[in-house]
Amino acid sequence: MTRMLSGITVLELGQVIAGTYAGTILSDMGAEVIKIEPLRGDTNRNPNIAPVRGESAIHLFGNRGKKSVALDLKDPRGRDLFLRLVGTADAVVDNFRPGVLARLGVDHAALREANPEIVTASVTGFGEDGPARDRPAFDLVVQAYTGHLSITGEPDGPPARVGVPFADLAGSLFACLAVLGGLCGRLRQRQDFHVDVGMLDSLVSLLAYDALHQMNTGELPLRMGTAHAHIVPWQAFAVQDGYVVIAARDEKFWRALCDMIGRPDLKDDPRTRDNKARVANRELVVDTLAACFASRRRDELLAELQAHDVPAAPVNDLAEVAADPQVAARGLVQAYDHPTIGPVRYVATPFLRAPEDRPHAHAPLLGEHTAAVLTGRLGLSDAEVADLAAAGVVGVAPGPEGAAGAAEAAEAEAAGAGSAHSG
Repeated sequence: MTRMLSGITVLELGQVIAGTYAGTILSDMGAEVIKIEPLRGDTNRNPNIAPVRGESAIHLFGNRGKKSVALDLKDPRGRDLFLRLVGTADAVVDNFRPGVLARLGVDHAALREANPEIVTASVTGFGEDGPARDRPAFDLVVQAYTGHLSITGEPDGPPARVGVPFADLAGSLFACLAVLGGLCGRLRQRQDFHVDVGMLDSLVSLLAYDALHQMNTGELPLRMGTAHAHIVPWQAFAVQDGYVVIAARDEKFWRALCDMIGRPDLKDDPRTRDNKARVANRELVVDTLAACFASRRRDELLAELQAHDVPAAPVNDLAEVAADPQVAARGLVQAYDHPTIGPVRYVATPFLRAPEDRPHAHAPLLGEHTAAVLTGRLGLSDAEVADLAAAGVVGVAPGPEGAAGAAEAAEAEAAGAGSAHSG
């Protein structure tokens, strides 16, 4: 079976999460993603952040399935090699600050000269224009700036960030969509496309209907923990051994919940008979349910809620998620063999269902594919690659993928050829 993006080549000038997650998804979909790294490597590789057996979890996740080419873009010879690679590629993704690529001579205008149909997506913190464009931006900064911290956390507590790097992931997801859109548009229009993706823009967009509500009513949403401003009951409840969430959005679910707890009278009580009344009497509803659930065991309560078809779930920790049978049935936990640290388990791209669609390529060693890509795509000889490496223009990993032993990898490559702004 041919994977979705087989035959598509993406060059990635990305670092950390916002610059790499788009490439991860594109690689999972079948694109050949060639990661262009400085000779010191993507900052993702810092083993002191989220360490896993001497490697960074950020690198092991975000760079899996990609090829690593170590290249000094500040050297004219390195820049020339990159532009030649652009001529063989379909798209380029980066997450440098605005203006950096222009100073390096590899902005969209330069890439368009090398490839008139190139698609480029640049992920920046605040976008490529506007008064904040040059500010340094990390995930926490953007979560705060866009208001997400103000609506996350307990009502009587301080602001809280979303537990995952929400701004980084959102910016990169929109960059992935932009690349796919550009590739589709190029098929019809035979032209280049450049997309400016701000992490700011991404998180403001994801304020969704809450932003619309505020801008049209003047009412500011408040921090409510797991509760919902407009639906009751919709929150977590403590049980003996953890927490359970209940999301009785529709009246049929509320009525089923009333039957389950042995309180059919609440279905007709004017204080609780519909959602509008329950929102007005939130404390009564929450206290009633909390008293019913406090002495229950989590799994026992969940079984009963499921039997009554009430939307509910345990508040799982990450170990429980990884071991969950539904997660397993959906193929969401996969593994690859890393050449230096052995098996690495990871969470997969969600829509790849068939076994043949699930890639298992490891996160590359720094410069692991430099020789193969330069010889296979650009026709350089092993000696030329070795000279460039000796001059500090490129970096080549030792071993069979290095300059001395690249012939076999180069044949395969030829056959298939057709400072970061995030947290």
